Amino acid sequence: MVAGAAAGTLVMLFASGCSFSIGGDKVVKKDEVAKQASAGLKKEVGRAPEDVTCEDDLKAKVGESVRCTLTDGGKKLGMTVTVRSVDGDDVNMDYKVDESAGAGSGASADPQPSDSAQPSDAAGADGASGSVPRAEVARQGKAALAAQVGKQPDAFSCPEDLPAKAGATIRCQLADGGTQYGVTVTAKSVVGGKVNMDFKVDETPGG
Repeated sequence: MVAGAAAGTLVMLFASGCSFSIGGDKVVKKDEVAKQASAGLKKEVGRAPEDVTCEDDLKAKVGESVRCTLTDGGKKLGMTVTVRSVDGDDVNMDYKVDESAGAGSGASADPQPSDSAQPSDAAGADGASGSVPRAEVARQGKAALAAQVGKQPDAFSCPEDLPAKAGATIRCQLADGGTQYGVTVTAKSVVGGKVNMDFKVDETPGG
C-alpha cells in the first residue's frame, strides 16, 4: 500500500530524502537511480516496489531527468526522475510516477516538486453547508491511493467535513497492513462548486 504521496490528477511524487554521492563522472548511473527510487518509495510506504529499471544514466545537473519503469502488484508504471539539487558531489532527486499504468519508459511526464496528491475527479461541495462530506473526502483519498499502487488502503476515515474553501485543511487517517498513517487533506481549489483536493500522507506512521 502506498502511503506517502498520492498526487494531483492521480500523480504521485516522492523525494529520495537523502543525498547521493556521484563521484567524479558527474552522472548518476541508471542502476543507482533505480536503487534510489526504490529506496525512496520504501521510505514512504514501508516496502519497495517489485522492480525499478531506468533507461539511461542521469546527468548531475538541476532539471535533468530520465525515464524509469516501476513494477508492483503485476502493474507497470512509468516514472520520471528529475535532479532537484546538486551540492558538490551530492545529488537530490525527485520521482514522479505517471498517472496511469502502462505508461512506461519513453512516456512523457512533467515533474512537479510536490509531496501531495489529488484525485482527478473533483468532489462536489454540499450546497447547504459549503463543505465536502467526510465520507466523500475519504472515498476520494482511497481512490487516489488505489490508482497509484493498485489497491486501496484497508481503511480511510475523516472526523469532519472539508470546508469548500481553497486552503482549508482537515486531518484524516488511513490504515493498511495494521499500520495507521495520518493524512492532511487540503482544498487546493474550488471551481463551480467542485473542490480539488490534495492528500498528503505522513512520512511516519502514527498519525
